[in-house]
Amino acid sequence: MKLALIALVSCMALSVKSHTYAEFVSIPEGAVTTKAFLPSYARPHIPVVDVQSTDIICRSPDMTFKAEPFAIEAGQEIRITWSTSKPTSPYAGIDPVGPCAFWLSPLEKKGVGKVWSKIYEYTNDGGEKATNWCSAKIVNSNNFLDFPIPEDIIPGKYLLRTEIIDILGGAKTNYEDFTMGPQFYSNCLVLDITGNGTAPLKNPVSILDVYKPYYKKPFYTEGSKNAAFTLPGPAPYTKGKE
Repeated sequence: MKLALIALVSCMALSVKSHTYAEFVSIPEGAVTTKAFLPSYARPHIPVVDVQSTDIICRSPDMTFKAEPFAIEAGQEIRITWSTSKPTSPYAGIDPVGPCAFWLSPLEKKGVGKVWSKIYEYTNDGGEKATNWCSAKIVNSNNFLDFPIPEDIIPGKYLLRTEIIDILGGAKTNYEDFTMGPQFYSNCLVLDITGNGTAPLKNPVSILDVYKPYYKKPFYTEGSKNAAFTLPGPAPYTKGKE
C-alpha cells in the first residue's frame, strides 16, 4: 500500500478542491452508524489520485476488517451518507463532481484481485454540468444516497465499496506525478447480508484493473455535447443467472 501517496496528497491539500468521505450507513429512515466502516486515514477527506495504488480500493490503512458488520436483508435498500472535512457536520455539502459506483465483494476475499461486483451506479442524466452528476443527486438529498442490495445473492458477510469519482475537478489537477487524473473518494464497510438467495456475485473484477487504463489521464472531458457517460468496468448486477 502506497502510504507515501497519501502523505503527498495531504501536503497538497490546498490544491485539491474536493473533500469528502462516506461515514454513515443505515436503512432509509433508520438509525445511522459509523461502526461498520473500515478505519480511514488521518485525513479521510483527501482523495486517491494514483489508480495504480491499492489505496484506491478502500482508502484505509487497516484491511484487517475488524469493523462491526451492518446487518441488512438482501433486496433491502441501504443508505450511505457522506461527510466533509468537518466530521461534525455531515450535511455541509460534498465537493467532488462526478459519478458514483458501489461494489460488493465476499469479506473473506479481503478485497484483493478479481473479487468485486458492481451492484449500483449513477453517472449523469445526459448533461455535463455539475448539477447533472451523481454528486449533485447526493447533495440534493442531504448528502445521502439509497440503493438496493441484490435480492438473490448468497447470504453472508461482504465488503461494500462506496465510490464518488471527481472527474471534472480531477481533470484539472496538475500534480507533478499524477497529471490529469480523476480523484477517487472510496470507502469500504462490512455488511452482514441475510436472506435465502443462492446467486453468487456476477462479473467479478479487480478495482485496479478497472481503472488502470486511466493512469495519469482523465476518462472524461468536458464538452461532450451532453452525451450520457458510461463508467469503466462491468455493468451493475442484475437478478438471475449470468
